[in-house]
Amino acid sequence: MAISSTLRDIRTSLRARLLIAIGAILTVGAVVLSLAAWQYAATAARDAYDRLLAGGAVQIAENIYMQGGVVTLDPPAAAFATLSAYDLVFYRVTDPRGVVVAGSDDLAISAPAAALREGVVLRDGVYRDQPVRIAAVARRLDGAPGDGWSAIVLAQTLRARDSLTWDLASKAIGLIAAMSLLALVATALCLRLVFAPLTRIEAEIVRRRPDDLSPIAMTPPREVRALVGAIDGFMQRLSERITLMQRFIADATHQLRTPLAAIDAEVELLTDQTRDPKALDKLRGRIADLARLTSQLLDHAMIQHRAQAPRFAATDINALAKSVLSQSVPLSLDREVSVSFVPSEGDTVIAADAISLREALANLIHNALAHGARTRLMVRVERAAAHVAIVVWDDGPGIAAEAQQHLVSPFQKGDGSHGSGLGLAIAAEVAQAHGGSLRFAGGAGDFSVRFEIPASPFARHI
Repeated sequence: MAISSTLRDIRTSLRARLLIAIGAILTVGAVVLSLAAWQYAATAARDAYDRLLAGGAVQIAENIYMQGGVVTLDPPAAAFATLSAYDLVFYRVTDPRGVVVAGSDDLAISAPAAALREGVVLRDGVYRDQPVRIAAVARRLDGAPGDGWSAIVLAQTLRARDSLTWDLASKAIGLIAAMSLLALVATALCLRLVFAPLTRIEAEIVRRRPDDLSPIAMTPPREVRALVGAIDGFMQRLSERITLMQRFIADATHQLRTPLAAIDAEVELLTDQTRDPKALDKLRGRIADLARLTSQLLDHAMIQHRAQAPRFAATDINALAKSVLSQSVPLSLDREVSVSFVPSEGDTVIAADAISLREALANLIHNALAHGARTRLMVRVERAAAHVAIVVWDDGPGIAAEAQQHLVSPFQKGDGSHGSGLGLAIAAEVAQAHGGSLRFAGGAGDFSVRFEIPASPFARHI
């Protein structure tokens, strides 16, 4: 569990992921540089000892001479001492006839005689089961028998070369490792400095009170400015949402007190006037008002919530308007009202939030029946090139022009109205959430409310 938690923390930590990525890059670089350093050290050690070996072969060649018609060698002690400090040294000197005059009889080199006469020849080889480096050269002696060329072969084991290679390479590799570690530590410190503004932003948010949704005070780095701006924007929307809900709760509380107090008073009267049927009718009316108010309050809250995150889908406005009209008209009214529906002849399938549209249209029809229509109510759907409109018309008194904008605000009632003041507000908010509008037209005897939304309402203006 602990290992799994640690791995999860690493996967979700930008700092850890950056350190791991940079550490991996530094490790690969260190390995590549170490291999290059080893190759360079091996080349440097080989070249250095090849020069010593070639110099030793030349010194031996210079120390051979003719004495009594025989090739003789005066061994150069200094050259042998230098070459044999860490290694075994073997040599062979042959006269022009191929007779070994000094050194090991079985030491040989696979090189043509012509190459030896041009200069020192170096070869890798194995002698007495040990890897060796071999240098060979030829020298012409005056008065020597045959063609006068004597051959000198000098071999040295590789321990000194390997030791020098390891010494050079280990120092270089150690330096590479130290520099890589230093770079990783420097990266960790740099990341700490880079993430310091984010840490300060985090600390500022942690220290805040739950009700403090003001913008972040500190100026963020340019690279995270968009992120901080998004956080500020979210907090602003959250603050507006909280303010809206608080206002809604306060308004709902205030509005619910009035009908509840009235119900309480009616019940008190009913206690003393049980034979009065009007008291019961009043009580039923108050209860109906309370039910209507509660329903509209909930509808209003739902509409406000859906306006923040609309769920648009293909909706047939003709079918929706007809369905809402049939469900919104009660079976009986206290007066004769002729209800009609006029669909649009064009295609009315658009992208819209059907649930909120139903609530908006139901409230418009209820308002028209409750406060408008005397004898006629008509719902008409109109399709234009850029929009679809639902028109609710009645022959009632209408709404005065100076009161129209006032009544689309929540809990605003017309003169003499006993409603909740939410019907028009719900319709206006639904239209606004769809990028449309709610308009009034006409006057007494010919009044209409026009609910208009774009045919492609995806560009919202809330």
